[in-house]
Amino acid sequence: MAEWSKAHDWKSCRVNSPPGFESLPFRHFLNATRLSIPPRSALVLAACALLVLAFAPAQYFGRQQDDAMYLIGARALAGGRYCLLTAPGCPPLTILDPGWPLLLTPLALFTERPAPFQILSALLLALAPAALWLWLRRRAGETEALLVAALFASCPLVLEQSGVVMSEVPFVLLLLAALAASEAGLAAPLGALSSALVLTRTAGLAALPGLLIPFARRGRAAAAAFVPPALAAAGWWAWCRARGGLGKFELLPSTYGAASLLKPFAVAAANARFYLGECGGCFLPPTLADGTLAFALGAALAAAASWGLVRALRRRADDPAAWSLIGSALLLAVWGWQYERYLIPLLPLLLWALATGLGRAAKPALGALLALQLGAQTLPRLGRPGPWSEPELARTYAWLAARPRPALLASTQPVRDGWLTGLPSAPLPRAATPEAFAAALKAEHVNYVLRVHGQDYGLAADPGAELRRRVERAYRELDDERLFRKIHEEPRERAAVYEPR
Repeated sequence: MAEWSKAHDWKSCRVNSPPGFESLPFRHFLNATRLSIPPRSALVLAACALLVLAFAPAQYFGRQQDDAMYLIGARALAGGRYCLLTAPGCPPLTILDPGWPLLLTPLALFTERPAPFQILSALLLALAPAALWLWLRRRAGETEALLVAALFASCPLVLEQSGVVMSEVPFVLLLLAALAASEAGLAAPLGALSSALVLTRTAGLAALPGLLIPFARRGRAAAAAFVPPALAAAGWWAWCRARGGLGKFELLPSTYGAASLLKPFAVAAANARFYLGECGGCFLPPTLADGTLAFALGAALAAAASWGLVRALRRRADDPAAWSLIGSALLLAVWGWQYERYLIPLLPLLLWALATGLGRAAKPALGALLALQLGAQTLPRLGRPGPWSEPELARTYAWLAARPRPALLASTQPVRDGWLTGLPSAPLPRAATPEAFAAALKAEHVNYVLRVHGQDYGLAADPGAELRRRVERAYRELDDERLFRKIHEEPRERAAVYEPR
């Protein structure tokens, strides 16, 4: 123990390798982490963690559907399966990357209640600002790293996910750890972290080339870094393929289908408008957060971040953070779904690129942005109920929950609706005619069909998307009184329940 204490030079914030760890990459990694924390930094990071926890849970459980699906997936894994337990026949969960449910499985062995999973998710998010500071402090100054960590922790897009059982937060933590391993030249840890990254979110594939670039000409080290994530991705794809699915890539036809060659450019333009507006809106009052000013501010910040990428690549052509951000941004540009939470995995890298692009002006500019974000968005929300504290369809769900069992519910959001009503659920079937649609529902023994107008499918920029057309067609078929009967309606919730005749 005495030898280990002597190996630390706390005043210089450097760590010398203890006996048995004399390799240069490992020593570089230890030095890069700078284990000592100045009192000012500890105070700021503690405030960041408390701020995140103060907003939890920011949403009711099940609102995003995927959060309920992650819990269900963890419960299934705890029982030795990986399927949707709440659907008839327990279909395999090919649509859900298994990494996050696997991390939740130990908790699922002891409880099925959502609250412990929400607490775990909130605690992980509370760790993210400190992880971002730890990674960034060797790339920038201490003050810049603290400002970026505080900007991340106080971002309304981040706080809206506090305590939400989604995969973005573990993805951020894994990405920062993988970046640290890549920069330190640690091939084996990078291989393990990259494997976890691509199994937690399919979007990890977009960051993977950037993480591996520094190992491109290092022979055995390149194999140690590349082979594990390649095997992980191939194994997951093969498992999905064997069970009739292709994971998240099944969603692409719902956006593009047989569209023209210009469709990707139209999607990219719509996504740019949406995400730039969301970024700019974080620093403006709610009345201005959805307008032209928000888009203009977001575009200005994106331009500064782009310049930061140029500066970073000039210093180091194989910078893993720069290339990971570029790959992730390209994926976000062409992915047809638009959700604010998709920005969270990019936010640490975006803020780093912004600080790099601002150069000497980084401290005052980041400080001004932090003041704007806190004053316009974060502090006014503190202590107030969020807009998603209760289900939008609370009365409809209560009515369905009181129906006699057994009963099967069909809807466009079957996992969420089934979880919140306590009913087994199934998606609406595809059919070419009203008669075929009704026959498919009867064949599945569906008792109730939930119809909700104005739902957000994340396809607001694409009114002609196949998924949207399919839902609209199904809703029109429910109007056929020969085949369906409306048995309940909640006009204020824009919801109605039908049963096949």
